Amino acid sequence: MGEKFGLIICVWMILLWGNCLGRFLVEKNSLKLISPESIKGVYKSGIGNFGVPPYSGNLVGIVVYPKQNQRACKDFDDLGISFEIRPGALPIIVLVDRGDCFFALKAWKARKAGAAAIIVADYIDEPLITMDTPEEDNTFADYLQNITIPSVLIEKSLGDGIKTELSRGEMVNMNLDWTKFVPNPDERVEYEFWMNSHYDCGPKCDSQIEFVKNFKGVAKRLEQEGYTLNSPHTI
Repeated sequence: MGEKFGLIICVWMILLWGNCLGRFLVEKNSLKLISPESIKGVYKSGIGNFGVPPYSGNLVGIVVYPKQNQRACKDFDDLGISFEIRPGALPIIVLVDRGDCFFALKAWKARKAGAAAIIVADYIDEPLITMDTPEEDNTFADYLQNITIPSVLIEKSLGDGIKTELSRGEMVNMNLDWTKFVPNPDERVEYEFWMNSHYDCGPKCDSQIEFVKNFKGVAKRLEQEGYTLNSPHTI
């Protein structure tokens, strides 16, 4: 009954406003705080659909919350800030705040400054979302193609806790874990493929159409030979 009611509401919204917004699958990975003791534990985080997460691997590093450019919308180099790994030191995972610019732009600014990963702290209490690429005509901006670090979104409460410990001078050690991200209980990689019901949203949809054309042959062969199990969905 609840699902039917939700569908009726959605159709009603389409008739009135021409669209219907909803939350779909949010990709999550395990985020483990190793220290300090006060915030030690395992947390959930929303993965960005850009960048290069180390699937089947993990990343251990120290968290840094910059004193300037805390929303990472400007170049850190212009402020004399660098996150490059020093010899014998752990990689730096940069904590920044949500707001003022695209998630992907924040990741690009952090990556240019040498960060190993970026964590975006939400500014309101809400469920985790998937960080998406900019929905604009400039979707194919050069920086989007050059983001080579993983990006995750964390809840406001966790972000506040990390900032509190850092302000006390504590060292925050973090482990981002992707080892259990791809489910394969039967030795097959199981994945879900989400498609739009129409492709008229500009360059972003053109990219999706091109990907489907290039990948469909590979996907079919992987499925037939028992390497994968694909569940297609339409939004």
